[in-house]
Amino acid sequence: MNNFLFLGGDLRSVYAAEKLNERFDCFIYGQENLWLPTPIQTPVLREVTKCRNLVLGLPSSCDGETINAPNWNETIYPEIILEAVENGGTVFAGKAFEKLSSLCEKHGFKFIDYFAREELAVMNAIPTVEGAIEILMRESSSTIYDMSVLVTGFGRLGKVLIKRLVALGAQVTVAARKFSDMSWAEIGGCKSMHISELEANLSRFDAVINTIPAKIFFEKEIKKMSPCLIFIDLASKLSVFDKAFIERQGIKVLWELSLPGRVAPVTAGRVIADTILNIIAETRSD
Repeated sequence: MNNFLFLGGDLRSVYAAEKLNERFDCFIYGQENLWLPTPIQTPVLREVTKCRNLVLGLPSSCDGETINAPNWNETIYPEIILEAVENGGTVFAGKAFEKLSSLCEKHGFKFIDYFAREELAVMNAIPTVEGAIEILMRESSSTIYDMSVLVTGFGRLGKVLIKRLVALGAQVTVAARKFSDMSWAEIGGCKSMHISELEANLSRFDAVINTIPAKIFFEKEIKKMSPCLIFIDLASKLSVFDKAFIERQGIKVLWELSLPGRVAPVTAGRVIADTILNIIAETRSD
């Protein structure tokens, strides 16, 4: 695989490069004035150098037009891949966007969306959940023990979340669409209800943690919420139909995107590196 250039991204990209640098020659570009929780050995470049492989951050773009590079003071456009990738090289990206994938196809670069990998999604749930619990503890004047918490959704993130909350003594209810998920939640020590029952039950919760990337809280549901409710949204799409409306009811919505990169960039970066190593191993075995 020769070498890797990690371009843009947050601190996860820095520590993914550091982990991969143990086996390949890696370089970092699009990062400056970094405060690093642990030091790195991977070279940080001031100019782009061509490598066989390019790795973009997670997400690769926040606006669908430019490369996500929050620690860089200049705008980076997708066309930079022409300067950064050798002929026939590979572009690894966290969440694809059309301009990038089209450029890769046009110029003959192999394109791989590492965010689509199941192992990354599963392992990413751990720092996300730990970050959510830290937020819940910070925002609440009560202990998590005996707190009444509603978790909406029972996917990868929801499964990890309820396990941690139950272990801390919270009284957890899971709202799900599938009756099979409701049964699994009850086996895990939670109460359950169908997602259609939200309106009738919201008034009894101290906190809501959403994991469903869709709008499920509308005016009638929001009016049933207590003004003291702690509302944490972990989904990629906000679950509230109107953020201003819910805040007018006195409820603060904490929409917490990219928690792994903020609360545990070292661990989250290593997860990205391990995922890329898995992709390489599969490619070599084909």
